[in-house]
Amino acid sequence: MTLVENEDAVDYKCLNCGVCCESLLHDRQGVRKGLPLLPGETEIFLKSHIRPAYGIGSNPRDPGFEVIAYQMRLAHCPHRRLGGCDAHAYRPAVCRSYPYIPVISHGLRVVKTFDMTCTALAGARERYCGGMVPVLQSSVQTEAEIYPLVASLTERILMDVSHSWFYNLRTGRWVPLARMLPPDTH
Repeated sequence: MTLVENEDAVDYKCLNCGVCCESLLHDRQGVRKGLPLLPGETEIFLKSHIRPAYGIGSNPRDPGFEVIAYQMRLAHCPHRRLGGCDAHAYRPAVCRSYPYIPVISHGLRVVKTFDMTCTALAGARERYCGGMVPVLQSSVQTEAEIYPLVASLTERILMDVSHSWFYNLRTGRWVPLARMLPPDTH
């Protein structure tokens, strides 16, 4: 994906298909992750739907351990109703910034990219060779403005990988972030 301002670019518009709302659990490196939530966003969902996500400290049992983000443990968003979102006005930052997603690249850098499972973008990809879809920058302006909130969580845990943790929804245990990263990233 590239961002441009020309007539060949795709004008991104959410199709309200619900693909991003219906597959919220992801398994990577033996860890199950859910929809990430900023600390102030936990009240959007029932308490029973929320678990910690990112933590910082030498050990999760230490009194100084700090949970800096949460995650929803459900595979499907409970606010998705009749082809829409009944929490649209106050949905989480990760939903407001979609289709942008932060990805950890080599050298432990956070790279802004598009989620190509997004139906609106996947359909456009077929029209362009090499999978590079030019996206009209102005059509993702609102999403781009919210994205730094989402990326800041990933950037914060990468500041000190040896003291960063992730809560595995599959096991209900904290996992050192370093164990989750591919060996060639650090």
